[in-house]
Amino acid sequence: MAEWEDDERLAKAYVAEGDPRALETLYRRHVDATYGFAQRFLTSREDAEEATSECWLRAFRALRDGQFRGDASFKTWLFAVMRYVCLERLRQPRLPTLSLSALTETDRGDYSLFGSSSPEPSALDDALASLTDDHRLVLTLCDLQGFTAAEAAEILGRSAAATKSLHLRARRALRDVLEKDRSQ
Repeated sequence: MAEWEDDERLAKAYVAEGDPRALETLYRRHVDATYGFAQRFLTSREDAEEATSECWLRAFRALRDGQFRGDASFKTWLFAVMRYVCLERLRQPRLPTLSLSALTETDRGDYSLFGSSSPEPSALDDALASLTDDHRLVLTLCDLQGFTAAEAAEILGRSAAATKSLHLRARRALRDVLEKDRSQ
């Protein structure tokens, strides 16, 4: 198993041979990006961690069951899985919870799976949080995760033209929110 192999070869190696090193390499390559996506899309660090874990569990099971056909790149396919996980999480009824980040340092240790501390929310984070789910999703994919419009379209299940249009509207909405905050 070579670290330099591309994602699609690694995924196919796991499907064909059941090589666990292929899964480990894919995980190490993409876990930070999937967590970053979930963190931008969901409201709490704990939700993002759970969504990331669920995404990888589903991806591993889907690979094992031969559901990755290679029609899209592995990364595009993986982010489509993450999108579904995040949307499901947003639709779930929520019980009141106490966030670990709300506790003082003396009350808790650091229980995060993906990083020792989360940065304070920025004006950009606040502005993104105020947007619709579709706008936040397309901005996160295209502007923060670096997907092309065509790749984002595959993840979103839309045409490339519809995704470009949504991206343009999302950028305008974000600009309007940031300008409104700046003028206040």
